[in-house]
Amino acid sequence: MPEGPEVRRSADQLHAALAGKPIAALAARTKAAKAWLAEHPDAFPGRRVERVVAHGKHLVGYVEGALYFHSHFMMWGRWAVVPPGDPLAATRDRRERARVAVEDAVAVLLSAPVFAVGRGDPYADDDRLAALGPDILPYDGVFDADAFRARLLAPEQRTRTIGAALLDQTVCAGIGNYLRAEVLYETRIDPWRRGEALTPAELDALAHAIPMLAARAYRHRRTVPAAIQQRLAEDPALVYQPGRDYGTRHYVFRRTNLPCLRCGDVVRQLNQVTRRIGDEEKRRIIYFCPTCQGTSVEVKPPKPRPAHA
Repeated sequence: MPEGPEVRRSADQLHAALAGKPIAALAARTKAAKAWLAEHPDAFPGRRVERVVAHGKHLVGYVEGALYFHSHFMMWGRWAVVPPGDPLAATRDRRERARVAVEDAVAVLLSAPVFAVGRGDPYADDDRLAALGPDILPYDGVFDADAFRARLLAPEQRTRTIGAALLDQTVCAGIGNYLRAEVLYETRIDPWRRGEALTPAELDALAHAIPMLAARAYRHRRTVPAAIQQRLAEDPALVYQPGRDYGTRHYVFRRTNLPCLRCGDVVRQLNQVTRRIGDEEKRRIIYFCPTCQGTSVEVKPPKPRPAHA
């Protein structure tokens, strides 16, 4: 699932292509948006796009006349921006969920189940937006650490494991599976520690690491510094497939059974309960270093890795 940094790059792309330009056409295939557009066929054409922004994993486009469009990628969605003559603009791809066209560009939303349009305040119209916590990539550059701490330690959150709480978009908006693993590794925090058990120093470390790693992922498409990426690229014992850039981007995410970059222990993965809905448990894989993060859960011995040829 795209996380805050990836959605922010998409918002930047749409803003660069659409902002300040009148909409030639806006179409949708999602049921509610399609119905709204049918009832208001003249709402968007001719209106200028004012700005396109991201808040966590949500993208919102503001259009003059108090109009808006709102998307969420879920697992596989993405926006593609192409010139009007591009085949994607000229045809209707079966994956298309919506499109926004201006004179010199067409933004096409692919494979995303969430697309809404309306008039007024999107945060008032959509409970998911209204409930979002502080953005991990704030536009003013200042992460709201006080709001993050207050939400993390609220009565309904404080007894949850920190590995589960960080995925809750009402605590802070934009963290997904790779960022939560990297943040907890960076801060040396056991993913199974409860929020109420964290020390003030650990809370401060989280409030520093979250926007720092999010900004690095946004700017550089990695969570490790350049020197660590170089180390990963040069040592085949630290990656699964030497020569592939993907394996050099993270400290622990998808580095199961590879050496920890700090202590040399083996990076592990386990399924962690992140939500409970009635009697059903939702689980996500968490990646961690047992030594650096002092994990309290039992892990099986790591499997031996075959030597590189």
